[in-house]
Amino acid sequence: RFLDGTGAVISPPNPKEVGELRPQEEAQLALPGVPETQQIGYLARDVEGRGEATDEVVAVPIVSTATGERIAALVLGFKAVELAVRRSETGIESGLWLDGRLHLPALTASTQAELGAKVTHAVAGLTGSEASMEVRINGAPHLLFYKQLNPGSVFPPAYEVCVYPLANFLARQRQLQWRILEGGGLLLLGAFVASHFLSARLSGPVEKLAVDSKEDRAQRHRVEAALELSQVELQRAARFSADASHQLKTPVTVLRAGLEELLAEQELTPEKREEVSALIHQTYRLAGIIEDLLLLSRMEAGRLQLEFSPVNLTHLIEGWLDDLDALPDPLDLSVEVDLPAGMYVAGEPRYTWLIVQNLLENARKYNRPGGRIRVAARAHGSDANLTISNTGEPIATAAQEHIFERFHRGSAGENIPGHGLGLNLARELARIHGGELRLLRSDERWTEFEVRLRLAVPTPAGPLELA
Repeated sequence: RFLDGTGAVISPPNPKEVGELRPQEEAQLALPGVPETQQIGYLARDVEGRGEATDEVVAVPIVSTATGERIAALVLGFKAVELAVRRSETGIESGLWLDGRLHLPALTASTQAELGAKVTHAVAGLTGSEASMEVRINGAPHLLFYKQLNPGSVFPPAYEVCVYPLANFLARQRQLQWRILEGGGLLLLGAFVASHFLSARLSGPVEKLAVDSKEDRAQRHRVEAALELSQVELQRAARFSADASHQLKTPVTVLRAGLEELLAEQELTPEKREEVSALIHQTYRLAGIIEDLLLLSRMEAGRLQLEFSPVNLTHLIEGWLDDLDALPDPLDLSVEVDLPAGMYVAGEPRYTWLIVQNLLENARKYNRPGGRIRVAARAHGSDANLTISNTGEPIATAAQEHIFERFHRGSAGENIPGHGLGLNLARELARIHGGELRLLRSDERWTEFEVRLRLAVPTPAGPLELA
């Protein structure tokens, strides 16, 4: 669906082709206005023949290339990542809480209603985005975790809810208590017998009980660690679900293909042709956001494999500057370069290029007419310190601690194309390369970033050698 400039839903003329919704379901997609950033929500609806289903909804603002203003929004819905999964090794049941209702098919309707009411009450007084509480299901104790899947979204909040049965854990705890009691009884009995008959052999049973007690404590600690690990895995799964933007690839491709086919129509007026071209441009921007989010999610899930090799940092920067000279420069920028000849760093060439490209693009975009860019690099021990500076509006002191957050765009970037992922992506890639990215200064004269990477020595053949 598309939203107009006020956030109201524009009903499509062909709902069967884009996904049919009931009027009350379609009304839930409306927003108070065009959002500034991508928004994530969830929509519970009735599907004929399948009963109740939950869709994940992503709203992306559409920005006019002429004025830089948000003029509309694109809302895409797709089947949510399946939450109602039972983990056989832990017994965890997962579901979704939305609009005061709990959707957890593994439980009965009455149990879902009862737990949904408890979660609704708990969420109303929640100060953070996640918490837990103990509940009883069918008379058995369970630990209930809930975590918001779309914090900060203008859509209604949605929470992933997981229930973990405590019966086995409590039974094991009672078993440990009984074993400790039994051990204490044996200790008293052994002490009584040994005090009368075999006092010289008292040390043997005592040592054995000490070993057993130590093993019991270690086993209990392992159980508690396993429970904590399960909670960490739930948090990671919720974060990965929110970043599962790869599901947007197909609808974006289909949307672009349809717009390009429309652009090929001969009867389009020049004004309509310009509007369709602008929409096609937005699909490329949306595809770029999806690729960046996929890269970030792979890094957070630990699934990004890097093959390090010596990367000529000097040639990489000089190549970017050559490309800059070939492009029209409305700002008439001057570039100062202070680079050593043939400085090599250890990295994946593609991702090292992304780090440098994002920083240099920022220095170009957030500059002033007739401004300057300064690029310098120095070797410091086993590291290469690259600084990229630019003139322009300084970053406000209150905003400096947030510039590396995902989708953050300060007041200086309101009329500048971008989606607020560049610095976050560059810093995460620098850290994976064993380095760091930080803001050194931002005042009326300069805004200066420093990225630290490991030095490498290029070899004619063979493995990478670090400097």
